Amino acid sequence: MNKVVFIFVCIVFHHFCYAQVDYSEDWGRYNRKHISNESSIIDVTKQIIYKKNLASLLKGTYPGFSPEKEIIPLYGLLGDSFNKIEFVFTEVKKSKNDHSLYRVKGKTKCNGSINDFKGEITFKKVIANTSNVPVEVALIGTYKLIENSRGKDSGAYMGQLKMILFTNNIYADDVSFDMDATYEDGAVRGFVGVKKNYKENSSQSCIWGFRRFPYKYAKHFDIGDGEEVINLKYAKPWFNFSKKKWDSIVNEKDRNFYLHTSYKDKGIHTSNEKYIKPENVSWYKLNSIELENRIIKTLNLSTNKIEVKLQKELSNNETLIILGEVEGAIFDTDDYRLTSHIVIVNSVTGNIKNYFSENSKGNGWISNAEFIDDIRIDTKRYELSVGILTFGIITSFRTSSQSNPYRSNYLSLYTKEGNKLKKVLDNIVLDEYSGEATVNKNACYSNIKTKKNELVVRKSVTNGYHDILIEKRQCNLISEINSEGDCNQVEKECEKKTFILRYNTLEYKQR
Repeated sequence: MNKVVFIFVCIVFHHFCYAQVDYSEDWGRYNRKHISNESSIIDVTKQIIYKKNLASLLKGTYPGFSPEKEIIPLYGLLGDSFNKIEFVFTEVKKSKNDHSLYRVKGKTKCNGSINDFKGEITFKKVIANTSNVPVEVALIGTYKLIENSRGKDSGAYMGQLKMILFTNNIYADDVSFDMDATYEDGAVRGFVGVKKNYKENSSQSCIWGFRRFPYKYAKHFDIGDGEEVINLKYAKPWFNFSKKKWDSIVNEKDRNFYLHTSYKDKGIHTSNEKYIKPENVSWYKLNSIELENRIIKTLNLSTNKIEVKLQKELSNNETLIILGEVEGAIFDTDDYRLTSHIVIVNSVTGNIKNYFSENSKGNGWISNAEFIDDIRIDTKRYELSVGILTFGIITSFRTSSQSNPYRSNYLSLYTKEGNKLKKVLDNIVLDEYSGEATVNKNACYSNIKTKKNELVVRKSVTNGYHDILIEKRQCNLISEINSEGDCNQVEKECEKKTFILRYNTLEYKQR
């Protein structure tokens, strides 16, 4: 009787029940409607699943969208209100024992809640249509993603996945996404299933992936033909429009691109680039503490020996991390030496992309009578070579002596070339202040030497790197009593020199 009542309610209130249906089994079937010759359909499961590593196809890099291949979220629909949900895979690893199994980690975002998840993806079957070249390939499998139960509105996502690919040779490693796919509603990478909520003990239908969402599972959401048109009732969370812009669209003042009217509903055109363009603030990136802990663990360092911790966010989801590790035993003293660990890391996954390390003999990070006052990342932009990232590290030293004052700043420059990270300029003096001074209030005496070097990147190039002009200025600071009886330091015997540093394929040297 209860089942009959439920069916009756679903018929009468179709929209209420519609989105909660699990369509994953239907989605997991290969759509052959567009195939004219059944004999051209072959099973290539062994050739694809067992002989290829498909991890890169699962990660959140949108094919054909971003020149930098930015990692940006997969988007989807959740529940009967088609709430916007986003997924990012931060880690995908193929099982060593089971070729069809991939273990994954990542993050989800829905209604402002961000949750970590881990789970498994299993590839079941790969079907190829050999009637055309390149060969169309449909990769079919299942997924189960378990969110952290402590997270807000957390649960488990499960269902079927399907990816439409193409390849020139099913035996080669050139499998790519079929960006021109028009069948399967253009769902090049599609996940269909349900989310089972922990606290409410309920489930919601879930459709997510890259490109369009299968129309037959989201009829109320997508009301257009060709490119996707989001029903105006559900569109607001999908765009970062200002209130003024939104009102202009809703009131049909801005129809040129955005507004579309069907026979029963109004909607907003998406077009891929405007639709999936990432926000400036990436919610899925690891925070600074997470990144730092990930690097310390990866490099097998001891947390209590890390004396220096620096970070700077770079472009393309990369972060520069610099750690200073105490050498030898840890003592409660100002006399110590530091090994530097310089890392460029993927801000989403925490994986190390570039690494460079030096002990104190190489980096000069030695703190004793002239102790390390500060170590910092230089924010000045150095364009030493086209397309090559360059950054600097400044190390500051000083003494605590008033009668023999000393202060200095040294600069080292590093470059990133592909997977390599190297030091190209080693501890050049930026400025230095040293000498003698009288601390007696009744005396006026000081004899201080100052040095200052300005670096100017020149247009001339040697071995692929621009030459660096050093403008050196050196003075003596002498204390004198002025006409008003005050003791002031006056610059004397200043001299200026210039010299050129050129790159010798290993580092910059003076010639």
